[in-house]
Formats: sequence, structure tokens, C-alpha cells
Amino acid sequence: MWQIAFPAIIANISIPLLGLVDAFVMGHLPDPRYLGAIALGAMIISILYNSVNFLRMATTGFTAQARGRNERSSLPKIYLRASLCAVVIGGLFILLQWPVAEVTFSLIRADLKVENLAREYFMIRIWGAPFALMNFVAVGWLLGLHKAKQALGIQLLMNMSNILLNFLFVYGFGMDVDGVALATVISEALAGILAIRLISRHSRNLVGHNIWAHTTRQGLFDRAKFIRLFVLNRDIFIRTVCLTGSMAVFTILGANMSTWILAANAILMNLQMVTSYGLDGFAQAAEVLVGKEIGRKSRQGLREAVILSGKWALATSVLFSLIYLIFGELFIHGLTNIPEVRDTAGQYLIWVIVLPLISVWSFQLDGIFIGATAGKYMRNGMMVSTVVYIASLAVFLPMWGNHGLWLSYAIFMIVRGITLASHYPKIASAA
Repeated sequence: MWQIAFPAIIANISIPLLGLVDAFVMGHLPDPRYLGAIALGAMIISILYNSVNFLRMATTGFTAQARGRNERSSLPKIYLRASLCAVVIGGLFILLQWPVAEVTFSLIRADLKVENLAREYFMIRIWGAPFALMNFVAVGWLLGLHKAKQALGIQLLMNMSNILLNFLFVYGFGMDVDGVALATVISEALAGILAIRLISRHSRNLVGHNIWAHTTRQGLFDRAKFIRLFVLNRDIFIRTVCLTGSMAVFTILGANMSTWILAANAILMNLQMVTSYGLDGFAQAAEVLVGKEIGRKSRQGLREAVILSGKWALATSVLFSLIYLIFGELFIHGLTNIPEVRDTAGQYLIWVIVLPLISVWSFQLDGIFIGATAGKYMRNGMMVSTVVYIASLAVFLPMWGNHGLWLSYAIFMIVRGITLASHYPKIASAA
């Protein structure tokens, strides 16, 4: 479990670390609009990318199950099918960038200067979409093969190069949000090149030929396999649209309150993202181990995988809460030197402290259900959670403002865990 979880944790934490560096770089410019613009622009990218995160999830589940059944010849085809989908979807994102931007910004009542900067950021970032989505597939495929160290290498190359380019473009070349966006596009392309090289090497080791060989392409467009892929992807897509939509609503409602709230929530949500991506390392270990044990039809192995990954996820969530309790104010002051943003973020820090203990269950159960390729339960649970979230906002937002917004988000995470837990016996009986 640790051979998968530890590299996944390091790789995952490097993703929100990038968001924290973006916040640090923009948070030390002389106006909070830069930080607010990054929050809005990144929200749009997050909606698009997270809505197709099924590319990674489904690839991990299918690959782990095929590995459990020892079906080596099917492994390169799983990667190619998902990669083809990634390139097509990434191209569509680029083609539709203008209508997506217009619709999104029409829903946000942000300061005009913030909106213009956010639009600039989005229009640059979107050109990295094909690379970013292919990297989703590559990481999912490598995790399914228990090659977590190679997945870590891809993520670290992307995020570390991104961080270095951020400082170069902003502090070296005097750029602002455009420099942060351009740095991300370049780093996504570099990671994509590394991913293709790694996967080609693994394909030769598995089946004796390159990933692009004629033998691999035979049966690539098998109708039944594509139908299975699209059914699972459809369910995870609906689930993820609900999730990203809920996160977008959180950002939009904060933006509608004030620029200070928008900037403060951006900092606090980046800390929560560190928690979620860190705990996702154990969820991804559960994906791989559960998928393998279901492929082997081992009920005992499934139970052991769930218990082992779950107990370490819980222990790590306690650690995150303690870190934010002790060092939370220090993190906020390190991320911005704007007094109003610091004070506002400090008022709502308590939510970042308690959320790890609340959200760990939804993250972990997500991993179990992905490994079992049980997309319909994830879809249904997320739809119920979204309805409860909207109802909570209607009740608590008028009463308590931004505290009501954070409370509604916490309730959303609780319901996610409860709805998935109610279906777990069906997963256990399938092994």
C-alpha cells in the first residue's frame, strides 16, 4: 500500500503546492485583484479539467483490474483508448474557449479589472488542455500498473518546472497573471513528453513492442470496450460535474461578497486542496489495490486493502488538522502581505482546521469505488450531496455569510461520505 500511497501523496501535494506558489506570487503584488483573478481563472480551468478527470479514474480502475486478471495484451489498448479521448476533448476545450469564458463571466459579479485579468489567464491556460488531459491518462495508467514512482516523476516535473517558470516570468520578466498561465502551459507540455517516453518503455516490457505498434492498434476500436469505457466515464463525468459545479458555486458566491472574501477564500481553499490531494494518495492506493483484488475475485484481499488504506488516511487527516491548528496563521501570512486579506482569512481558518477530519471519508470511499469501477454509485451519491449542498446554502448563507458558505461546504463533504458508505456492501459482495 505504501509503495503506491507514498509516491502518490508526494505527487498529489505538488499539485496544490503549485496553487500555493501562484497565490504567493500574486499575493505579494501590490493589489488583491491579481490574487482574485488567479482564483477565478483557475476555477474555470478546474471546472473543465475536473469534469473530465474520469480519464484518470477510469484508466486506473480498468488497468488495475486487467492487471489482476493478468491480461497483459489489453493494457496498452486501455491507455490508447483513453488518450484518444483526451486529445479530442482537449481540442474541444480550445475550440470552445470563447463561449465558455463568456458564459462563466456572465455569472460572476466581480470587479471589472479582476474579470479582465482572469479572462487573460484563462485564454492562455486553455492551450495546455490536450497535454494536461493526456497526463491524466498517463498517471492513471501508471498507477494501475503499480508504477507510482513514474507517476510521481511526471507530476513533479510538471509542477516543479511550473513553479520555477512562475518566478522567472513574474519576477524576472515583469509579467503577472499571463506569466503564471504561460508557465503552466509549458510545464504541462514538458510532462506530456516525459509521460509518452515512460509509457512506451513500459509497453515494450509488457508486450514486447512500442505503444504505437500495429499489434497494439488491432482491436483498439472494439465497440464493446468503448461502450464500457463511455458508460463508466459518463457516470464519473456526471459525478465530477456536480463536484466541480459545487466548487465553482463556492468561488462565485465568495466573489459576489467582496474582493477581500474572494482572495481570502482562495488562500484557505488552497490549504484545503493540500489536504484533499494529500489524502488522495491513500485513495489512489485504494483504487489500485481494490481494482486488483476485484480482478482476482478476492473478497478477503479487498477487505484488507480497504482497512489498511483507510486507517492510514484517517491518521493523516488528524495530522493535517493539527498542522493547520498550529501553523495556519503562519501559512496565511506567508502567502500574502496584504493586511486586509490576512485578517479576513484568519476569521475563517477554523474551517480548514476541521475539514480534514470531515472530508477524509469521502476521498477514501471515492478511491474504493473507482477501483471497483462502480461509477453509478459515485454518480448517485454526488447528485444527492449536491442537492443537500444547495439547500444548505439557501439556509445558511443568508444567516452567516461566508461562515455559512464554509458550513455548507462541510455538510457537502459529510453527505458525500455517507452516501458512498451506504453502497459499500454492494462493492464487497462483488469481489
